[in-house]
Amino acid sequence: MRMTMPHNNDDIFSLRNLAIHRDQARANLKRDSEEARERLKPANLVSEAKSKAAQRVRAVGTSAVNGIRANPGLSATVAATATLIAMRKPIARLIANRKPSGPDQTEE
Repeated sequence: MRMTMPHNNDDIFSLRNLAIHRDQARANLKRDSEEARERLKPANLVSEAKSKAAQRVRAVGTSAVNGIRANPGLSATVAATATLIAMRKPIARLIANRKPSGPDQTEE
């Protein structure tokens, strides 16, 4: 296969631009692949995951605080209910182990 040399300046200019664009694309690809390799290192992935998780926790916390401030009565009701649910076994044990005293005592 025999290549012929370009005959006019437009062809030379086009070939030169193609070569420049090819070199730029090659440099961009090399830079992007190096950045991707660095980002995909396990330590960097873990660090990024921790950072994103911390941001989400802060956002949820802020949202919860704003919700509590907006609805203090509802928040108190929910907190009291959650406390009673969490303490139901100890409260039941306390009631079951209670010894009857003086006037409240009933005989069967």
